[in-house]
This record gives sequence, C-alpha cells and structure tokens, in this order.
Amino acid sequence: MDNRFSAVCFFLILALLAVSAGCASAPAQQGVTAPVSKTLGSAEKTVPAEKETASRPTAPPAMSIADQLSAVKSDNAIWREAYRMFRNMRSTEYVHPPYTVDDAAGVYKFDCLGFVDHVLMNADPAAYKEIGRGVNPSIESYSGYFTKLDTTTPNALMWTKVAYPIDLKPGDVCLWLKPSTLDAGHMWIIAGEPKVNPKRGDEVLIRIFDSDGVHSDDSRTAAGLKNGLGSGIMGMMVDDVGNPIGLYWEGGSSTGAGEKDTTIVCGRLNQ
Repeated sequence: MDNRFSAVCFFLILALLAVSAGCASAPAQQGVTAPVSKTLGSAEKTVPAEKETASRPTAPPAMSIADQLSAVKSDNAIWREAYRMFRNMRSTEYVHPPYTVDDAAGVYKFDCLGFVDHVLMNADPAAYKEIGRGVNPSIESYSGYFTKLDTTTPNALMWTKVAYPIDLKPGDVCLWLKPSTLDAGHMWIIAGEPKVNPKRGDEVLIRIFDSDGVHSDDSRTAAGLKNGLGSGIMGMMVDDVGNPIGLYWEGGSSTGAGEKDTTIVCGRLNQ
C-alpha cells in the first residue's frame, strides 16, 4: 500500500508540474504578440514621411494681370475711372490728337496725355478745368500744378504732391517732363502698390495704367498689342533719399535707367 501510494503521489506531482508550466508560458507570448509590434512599427515609419512631404515649400502660382488689378482695394475716383476704361476697352491705339474715344464701343485711341485727360475729365472735372485753365491741359501744365502742391496739406481741390515713389498709391498721377523741350514727356496713373526691386535697390517697381508702348508684365503683350491703353510694370529710379531721378521703362528688366534728365513729379487726389 505504501509503495502504491508513493507511486501515485509521484505521478500526481509530475502532472501538476506539467500543468503549471503550460500556464506560465501563455502570458509571456501574449506580451510579445508579433502583429501588435509590426503594426506600431509601420505607423511610426510612415508618419514622418508624410510630415516631410507636407512641409516642402511650394511657390504660389503667379497672379494674372486681371487678378492683380481686381485685387486692388481703392476708393480713389481716378483709379476707379482708369480701371473702368481698361476693363471696358475693346480696341485701342496710341495716337496723337485728334483722339478717338467711344465708351459705348470700348474704343480708346489716344496718347499718354489724352488718356490722363479723359480719366480726369470724368473723375475730377474741377481739377481738369483748373489744371488746363479752361483748355485741354498739357504735360507742362500738369507738371506746374503738381510741383506747387504741398506734400501734407491738400489744396482747395483736395490734391497733394507725392514726393517719394515708394509712397505712391492706386489713382496717383505721375509724369516725367524734359525741361529742354517742355511738352515732351510721359504720363501715367498708378494701378498698384509699389515695392523695391530686391535685386536693384535703387528701383521702385509699380504697376501702372498708361497709353504708350509696353512695359514688363504688360497686358498689351498678352493681347498682341504694341501700344495703346494697357497696364504694365514700370520701374522708378530713386536716389539715396528716395527721390525719383529716372525711369526703368521695363520695370525689373531694363539694364539701365532712361530719361534721367527729366522732371518727375506725382500728384494725388485725396478723398
């Protein structure tokens, strides 16, 4: 009996040891389950790649000339009239007097002076009459009128002079005039905000409206025109103080400033 009992106890002990060993191994395998480890590893590898792709800088698309002009926020009457004529235009040509202007048909045939005259006749007839003293103004008469303006206090018709190109705003009127020939020069209306050329510190780049040949980034080039009413980028050359001393006709592209022997002056209608 004792031997049998001892044998039975021996086999029972072996069975208990086998069962306890099997229970101990299961939790160990659950703690290192392969699928969980692989899933987390894949997620950690893909997230940085997505962040790197998202952080790469992309150049914004270039705005069209139409979009640049439509983005301008200005209540200036001269800006509004110049922009209206530009948008209404169906046919244009650079010509000296006699001019051909037909708003209903969108026909504008004039030179730079004729363009500014027609804008001012509609936007500020009182100033147009005073500048021309009852007759059609010349570039010389505009120059004389703007030169006498104060830079801070508006005159009776609410005009001031703008001394520095970097301070120009949409609707300002600018001109250059050759003193030796008086009425030879150019006139334009500011169409956008000025900025300094980052590659040439003496040049202020600015979008303008005028009736003449093409400038940089010009609507006339896009329309297959060589001259007439349009909008482009002109560069205004400045000295160390910021005074205008010349023009880069093709703003940002001209290799040298022209018309450096001229008077350059700008006026603003304040409203």
